[in-house]
Amino acid sequence: MEADGTTMRERSSEALMSRPSSAEPLETSLGSPTNTSEPRPTVTPRQLTMNIVCGGLGTGMFSLPSSVAGSSLIPCVLVLVLTILLNAWTTMILVQAAEYHQTFDIGGLIGLLPMKVFGGRLRVGSLAQACVNVLVFVVCMISLISYLIVIDDAIHPFVQDIVGSGRAPVVTAAAAAMVPLCFLEQHHLSWTSFVALLVNIYIIALVSILFVERYQQDLLPDQTCWLGAGRGLISMLAVFGQCFVSQMCILPMYEELEDRSPRMFNRCLCSAFTLLGLIFGTFACLGYLLFGAHVEGNAMDNFPKTISGHLASLGSVLVAMALYPIMVIPMVAPVKHLHVSLRFRKLLFPVTIFLIVLTSYVFALIVPNLLTANLIGGALCVAVFASVVPGIVGLCLLRKHGLIWKFLMALLILFGLANGVFGLTFVSNYVEDLLENCLLPVKY
Repeated sequence: MEADGTTMRERSSEALMSRPSSAEPLETSLGSPTNTSEPRPTVTPRQLTMNIVCGGLGTGMFSLPSSVAGSSLIPCVLVLVLTILLNAWTTMILVQAAEYHQTFDIGGLIGLLPMKVFGGRLRVGSLAQACVNVLVFVVCMISLISYLIVIDDAIHPFVQDIVGSGRAPVVTAAAAAMVPLCFLEQHHLSWTSFVALLVNIYIIALVSILFVERYQQDLLPDQTCWLGAGRGLISMLAVFGQCFVSQMCILPMYEELEDRSPRMFNRCLCSAFTLLGLIFGTFACLGYLLFGAHVEGNAMDNFPKTISGHLASLGSVLVAMALYPIMVIPMVAPVKHLHVSLRFRKLLFPVTIFLIVLTSYVFALIVPNLLTANLIGGALCVAVFASVVPGIVGLCLLRKHGLIWKFLMALLILFGLANGVFGLTFVSNYVEDLLENCLLPVKY
């Protein structure tokens, strides 16, 4: 690889400078031309922005008020801003490297690492690629399981007299409905993303209305806090990570961007993260003030059992159905980029989707409570996909050799490792810590 690495990079750099159209043949990271007989599907910048927004509107958002209950309001806002900046920065590191090397799945990108071990018999990139692909699968699978459980939680109260107390009937129907959605292209998924966005806007509007009504009636709960100290701050970072970290999904989505370029994608990313920040910040703070220190891990369980509350719960079904196929995208990306015949790849793709849906279905029947699983998933997301992997890519796969850049990448990797250790250790919101150490309580 070292013998021809300079030539490959020069060709890649020239392609970035003079590429007239994304439809032209491009050399892949392995040196073979891409298959131009199969047209590449594209999405517009608006559609991609909507898909990024929808990718963030997952079950992690419903746990945000509970995370604020363990960390207080002012730290919530600070962690929110820092999470947005961290994820925007590390996402662009991956996108720039993906465009430079023409490799559009995160496992394939990390697989380009040139170092060798065991006397040169094994490339570090091969080991790293296998580990990253496994972690992508695990994190995305946790999300898929949570979507099926959210659907059951929302629908089951309405059909319990018919199907009984078991989860199997609703989850079976939900998993069956997901299969055709997983075969949709991104430009079709953007419409489902828009529906999911509308549902979340409705949920936030309902929370805002309930907050105003209870404030006017002096019914808001006590023991809420502007500023305090406690272990719940660590859990908050994990929950926000579950909401914002989308690096494992971004590269396959970026590949399909119409007339793609890192600069155009950066505009899409900034728009999406700004909207997500407003949504998450509003829901987290108002949900905490509305439901109090002992808000449930799934804030939807605290909604009033009224028509408006039931509509919010049923709307979460639409959100889960919109998110499920988007989370499948990075799981099947390695299959789409296998260097095998087109016929075999077309056969393997649907088989992979069926196996993914089946696996999520089985675990959705087994796992009783996903609050802890979501915290673990968020800790893994921040540690691996928002820190360690971008740090390694920035060090080894981008042509930036300054000492300041190397220091920042090393610091990013260390932050990810530390966050992974603490995030996997503290898997609760620790609300009692904050109740005992609130420095600035909320007073109405």
